[in-house]
Amino acid sequence: MLKLLRAAVAYAQAHGAKIVEGYPVEPTGSLSGASGFTGVASTFRQAGFVEVLRRSRAQPIMRCFVGKRQ
Repeated sequence: MLKLLRAAVAYAQAHGAKIVEGYPVEPTGSLSGASGFTGVASTFRQAGFVEVLRRSRAQPIMRCFVGKRQ
């Protein structure tokens, strides 16, 4: 998942994007079925995304500000 996120950000940057936004889940236990299909928040953090908003306990809104990644 981490390689995919990094590739998506690189692709977006190459095409002029300034921000990439994602909607991962913040698991409170084990994931089952398709509950993690949008990704897991900890992996987004590893890819340089930061949480910008949380409207529910389990799903943060995260952004990567292109050009400011680690």
